[in-house]
Amino acid sequence: MQKMRRKHGLRSAIEDGISINEPLPVEKYSGQFKLRLPKSLHKRLAEESKSEGISMNQYCVYLLAKGCAYQN
Repeated sequence: MQKMRRKHGLRSAIEDGISINEPLPVEKYSGQFKLRLPKSLHKRLAEESKSEGISMNQYCVYLLAKGCAYQN
């Protein structure tokens, strides 16, 4: 469904004469970014990752990937 909306959105943009940039190649991304979040969320993520026995980084990557998969 999301893919269909994306295609329709792109088609509409092209028909309206809106330029669309090509996505950057994967090599252009470092795989890192800084994220500021509330202390309460930091605490929750730290506690949940500890209870899962994985690093907070691994846990956040898991949650982000799970959210992206849900979107598609």
